[in-house]
Amino acid sequence: MDLPSDRHRHLGRLLRTTTFRFALIYLGLFIGSVLLVLWLIYWSTAGFLAGQADTGIREDMQALADRYRTGGMASLAEAVNERGMGNASSIYILSAGSGATLAGNQFWPKGVDEAGWANLPVKDPSSGQVRPGDVRALIAVLPGGYRVLVGRDLGEVRVLRERLERVIGWSMGLALVLGLVGGLAMSRVWLRRLDGVTRTAEAIREGMLVSRVPLTGSGDEFDQLAHTLNAMLDRIEALVAGIRHVSQGIAHDLRTPLTRLRTRLELALMHDTVENPREVLEAAIEEVDHLLATFRALLAIAEVESGGNLPIAPVPLDTLALSTGELYDAVAEDQGITFTMAVEATGPAATVQGNRQLLGQALANLLDNALKYTPEGGHVSLTVTADGSSRVKVTVADNGPGIPAEDRERVRERFFRLDRDQARPGSGLGLSLVDAVAQRHGGTLVLEDNGPGLKAQLLLPVVNSLN
Repeated sequence: MDLPSDRHRHLGRLLRTTTFRFALIYLGLFIGSVLLVLWLIYWSTAGFLAGQADTGIREDMQALADRYRTGGMASLAEAVNERGMGNASSIYILSAGSGATLAGNQFWPKGVDEAGWANLPVKDPSSGQVRPGDVRALIAVLPGGYRVLVGRDLGEVRVLRERLERVIGWSMGLALVLGLVGGLAMSRVWLRRLDGVTRTAEAIREGMLVSRVPLTGSGDEFDQLAHTLNAMLDRIEALVAGIRHVSQGIAHDLRTPLTRLRTRLELALMHDTVENPREVLEAAIEEVDHLLATFRALLAIAEVESGGNLPIAPVPLDTLALSTGELYDAVAEDQGITFTMAVEATGPAATVQGNRQLLGQALANLLDNALKYTPEGGHVSLTVTADGSSRVKVTVADNGPGIPAEDRERVRERFFRLDRDQARPGSGLGLSLVDAVAQRHGGTLVLEDNGPGLKAQLLLPVVNSLN
């Protein structure tokens, strides 16, 4: 159960949210537009009726003036009586200079002497009481002090105006209340969604990398943001796991060569028990070279995965494969392995946008692995073919022991080595680097069975498919 102070704090937080401020701005614009529309309605009804009344009064006064010019005072008095008879909403009065009413349907109002427009109450002749209502009147002064008054009782217009004013007032009040309630409701909903992001961020800060922003399934902007953040968190978790794995791999895999290195150096210091200290030092240097190669591979993988500013340019894989294959042709001949090359895709069909040094290193790693695990008398092939119109495929195939299907994903991990290969020299970073280079260039590394042996395929998008 929330305490009053907690509710007040929560309400205060809602009122300070950007959502509520936007709701208030929208409310102000909405009320302004509604007020403008209602004012137009008010002006087009009450104002129009009042203007119509003024026009009618002028026309009646002009008609009476015409009667006076043609027939004199007697004709004018007759016209005033005719017009005022049975017409309760209109007022016609002819009075003498003394104020006595000579004709018409009302008594002359007190205090009205000057010509022109006037708003005044009028006494009902039958009851003697002042009729409520807004009377719009026009007064004309004739020779001899005679005066004529033509007016309209605008009581109905006044009632309509008052009703419109009440409607406008209630509408503004209702819009204000609904706007505030709607702003609070929207702020509450948005704040609840943002709280999910905040809680996830706090959990990540505390080290709970498995936390994710909750999704509602609505597919709105918040869900899209949550999906993007979750994808980012997945990537971060994978990178942290990779760092942890690399750290463990370094600690595990480098411990043995460092121990051997220390032992050999200690033996080199014991001149009396070592027949040839030079051989011990040469072996120690070999261990150092192996360690340096491991660190160079780790740095290369880190540089590729970091997405740094690597020089990018069109790289023809056909010529790169031929030049790399020529370097390994002599190695294959020394090991008694048959090595063949076939380049079927050339020119634009084999040109990719990338870094030549990294792509060359990836091809070298694939060929190095193939020659390392292919027995004497075996066969290794390098082919460059088109994979549809958008990709080029570089395939390195051998007839060695291959990689079991269940381990083909794990060999991409750093420092992972099959049990059978523990006695062989190596760091378990070769295919990790190839996989990182493939992903950095928007491609993939596919490992398949060659029956027997391994078929490693490097699939990369060609330049035309990137445009």
